[in-house]
Amino acid sequence: MRIKLLIDIAGTIDGQNWPDRGGEIDVPQHIAEDMIANRYAEAVVKSETAAVNPVVETAARPAAKPRKV
Repeated sequence: MRIKLLIDIAGTIDGQNWPDRGGEIDVPQHIAEDMIANRYAEAVVKSETAAVNPVVETAARPAAKPRKV
């Protein structure tokens, strides 16, 4: 499960350093659940819809106003 750290953690996990606060990492489900419950991390939600079907929004042009002569 992918999580985003809300705190700095010293040490390593599986031989690698923890990312800095705000960094994301994949960890086993049970570790992620414990860290989220203790408010050390939050779950990262992937939005696959946005990547597959992006919506491009553009502003409409203002209507032309007739000139008074």
